Amino acid sequence: MEWRAGEAKWRQIERVMLDEIATGNFKPGQQIPTESELADRFGVNRHTVRRAVAALAEAEALRVEQGRGTFVQESVLDYALGRRTRFSQIVTGRQKLPRKRLIDWETLRARSAVAKQLHLRKQERVVRLFSVSEADAMPVACSESFLPAARFEGIADIFAKTGSLTEALTYFGVEDYQRRETRITAQLPSRRIAALLRQPKARPILVASKIDVDMAGIPIECGTTSFASDRVQLVVEGTV
Repeated sequence: MEWRAGEAKWRQIERVMLDEIATGNFKPGQQIPTESELADRFGVNRHTVRRAVAALAEAEALRVEQGRGTFVQESVLDYALGRRTRFSQIVTGRQKLPRKRLIDWETLRARSAVAKQLHLRKQERVVRLFSVSEADAMPVACSESFLPAARFEGIADIFAKTGSLTEALTYFGVEDYQRRETRITAQLPSRRIAALLRQPKARPILVASKIDVDMAGIPIECGTTSFASDRVQLVVEGTV
């Protein structure tokens, strides 16, 4: 690399890397070379490289994940919370490829809080679904959902095949549904959630607790969605 006189080398490295990110040489979510590799490439010491990377991280062009490496920052996804919140429509509308993966599921007796939200008797059976939502193969959220087992027996199989809870609900005759309530909090993720979202455990997540009802007002689903706070911006619409 040919250095410009009168400008710090780390600034010039920062500009070169920013150009490479802008032109797509480094793609969103891609891990960049290590400090040693970058130092060899530019012919400088690791301290100089470290200053350039720190400046790019401060500008939110890169993100540094403790123990994993440094990655190109993804664009933030605006996730609208309204009466008809649909993950696939939100992601497709941002020209990204949506995907939901069912990680595990079980049928169990409803805890009192779940039974109350779904208008069920205590200990009535519910189906628990745990899934990961991705946009362009990048995880953006983990969801834990509870549905009445008597009404949605076998929904896990349909969900696993379609990759869409909305499509799975249609199979059971729920052509449309609405969000009755959303509560948002910030907290640190569990080790499992952090691993599935591919983020450090020390980085907070946004957690949205939800209750969905069918068009007759009958609760069909409750649960929580944990969003990667550096990849998702929750937009609360006026009708929420």
